[in-house]
Amino acid sequence: MTPSSADPTGLMPTEGFYHWGIVATDFEATCDELAAVCGLNWAKPMRRQFEIRQGDEVKEVNFRLTYSIEGPPHYEVLEASPGTVWDPAFAGGVHHLGFWSDDLAGDVARLEAAGYPVGVTAATPDGKPAGFTYHRLHSGLWLELVDSARRTAYEGWIAGGDFPTFTLPPAPDVDPSS
Repeated sequence: MTPSSADPTGLMPTEGFYHWGIVATDFEATCDELAAVCGLNWAKPMRRQFEIRQGDEVKEVNFRLTYSIEGPPHYEVLEASPGTVWDPAFAGGVHHLGFWSDDLAGDVARLEAAGYPVGVTAATPDGKPAGFTYHRLHSGLWLELVDSARRTAYEGWIAGGDFPTFTLPPAPDVDPSS
């Protein structure tokens, strides 16, 4: 059975699920505790500073994050970032479920048609979702979609490489070779 565009059933198949996201007010303590209690080892923590589109606003975020080497599903720990989807008010417990998306625009359209609009994405010049999106479920839990084009880079980071940087797509009507 294929779900209708307004029916959320089957929108996020479990085979695309790859991480639990946890917002932490004390990044080091959370990583240490999860490592001890769950036997986790961490990829090299990275600092991320970039602009997001959250509702009608563009905000700059600056936080640290890491993933467990063990997985999938991986544990992701994100440092709280006041005034954003990663606000300290959301700390403690599972914040979001992360899914790979082979068709980010199509998956976003299906979630929006089912009543789950984009809450946060990278701030692009054209305002369209790029790289990742967050959608708030009615229960309060967030779903994160991550473009599958980034999967190989993420897996390389978890295996000990550098964190995959996000580069905004070129603005429309701009020749990327110029």
